[in-house]
Amino acid sequence: MRVLLMTVPAPWEQDQHRFMNTRRKGFGWLKIRPLVNVVPSPSLLYLVPYLREDGHEVHYLEGLFSTPETVLDEVARIRPDMIGMTVTSVDWRNAKALARSLRGAFPDATLVVGGIHPTLWKEQCFEECRELDVVVYGDGEITTRLLAHRLSAGDTLEGLEGTIFRKDGEVVTNPPRPPVEDLDTLPFPDRSVVDLTRYLPSPTFYHRLPHESIIGSRGCPFQCTFCHTDPHTRMRSARNIVDEIEMLHRDHGVVDVAFWDDTFTLSERRATEVCDEILRRNLKVDWCVNARADKVSLPLLRHMKRAGCWRVLYGIESGVQKNIDTLKKGLTLEQIADAVAMTSTAGIEAYGTFMFGIPGETYEEGLKTIEFACSIGLDFAVFVSLTPFPGSAVYDDVKAGRIRAVKHEAPYDLKNVSFVPEGLTEEQITTLIKTAHKRFYLRPRQVGRRIRKMRNIHDLKKNIKGFFLLLTSS
Repeated sequence: MRVLLMTVPAPWEQDQHRFMNTRRKGFGWLKIRPLVNVVPSPSLLYLVPYLREDGHEVHYLEGLFSTPETVLDEVARIRPDMIGMTVTSVDWRNAKALARSLRGAFPDATLVVGGIHPTLWKEQCFEECRELDVVVYGDGEITTRLLAHRLSAGDTLEGLEGTIFRKDGEVVTNPPRPPVEDLDTLPFPDRSVVDLTRYLPSPTFYHRLPHESIIGSRGCPFQCTFCHTDPHTRMRSARNIVDEIEMLHRDHGVVDVAFWDDTFTLSERRATEVCDEILRRNLKVDWCVNARADKVSLPLLRHMKRAGCWRVLYGIESGVQKNIDTLKKGLTLEQIADAVAMTSTAGIEAYGTFMFGIPGETYEEGLKTIEFACSIGLDFAVFVSLTPFPGSAVYDDVKAGRIRAVKHEAPYDLKNVSFVPEGLTEEQITTLIKTAHKRFYLRPRQVGRRIRKMRNIHDLKKNIKGFFLLLTSS
């Protein structure tokens, strides 16, 4: 059976043609390109080894390099029996439109969606998109393998754990599949179906090229109200993680890795063991992680630096304690400032994420957040609007009327303001985002910091692209 795994084209039409031109090599590196994290989908690449082992012909289509029209052309060339799309809430509107086009053009193909949005919305995906044949929810590796086996054999999908499907026009929900508890039992994602040289992550997510991403854990035990991550947390062993890093370096020439774990330092012991294993094998690979301000220490950060860590991202969200408490972050401003200072002391670059539009936030408090971001020594910062994604506590509160909103509508994304709490206006949130980026990055001190940290031509390219992106997006 021919299986096509694909991501969805960019949610914003004006970006689609720009993504298609993304390249790391060749003439015109100064051309302004979208600098979001354009990397292959690990969740799809995790499916490839199982499907290939069972004899299926597997293709991968990067929707972010495509328009809906070019997707149809590529699908027509491949003529797949099964089309599997991974979908987030940001993608959902575009995924529905693409599903309609695919169903019209390829009526015999089985159309499957998986990912965080179908996992959270399950049957509602069928209600909103009647063109779908199957929803895969939860951990998808074993489910997709068994789904492909049944489809190729012409068997019924009844009883197939982790799937929802249509039967005689009715939606049938099968029981959930237990999550994969031992992540070390999963084969590594198969990157042979993608061309890594086509991908260009955000400048703040890579140090050198070629770059790839690794998922070292699944889930997050914390209860931030804006997050929809599964609280059931599972971690790969340090040896298994570094085996993958070594394979990427040996087989694909990768010299830079970004960990997608919500909190890489959730277990200080495992984080230390990862560093030990990298150093023991003498792997010359740079890497960056996400962490919480209360889950780092100076000795750990120094050890991470020795092992190649160059950047730590902290979810800070606000410079006002009241708003951090509203989000149930479980952090204090002092902890955040201390973590950033320790990170800098260890020689690692610190990245902070912030949001505006927190329920109960005022415009003046938004300005205080900008001042805080500029005062604590961060190397990078990004400012977005709070978006109540399905599955998050803030989404449930808004829908139930527990949070009063001036505006709350789909599609859900961080690029546009889709949520405005009472006490703010959409214009104020937009102004805060633009003001924050300009004030943070155009400060003489920050410009000087970026210049001093440039080591080579790649750093020069990254900073110039980032500067032009700042000018064109503000």
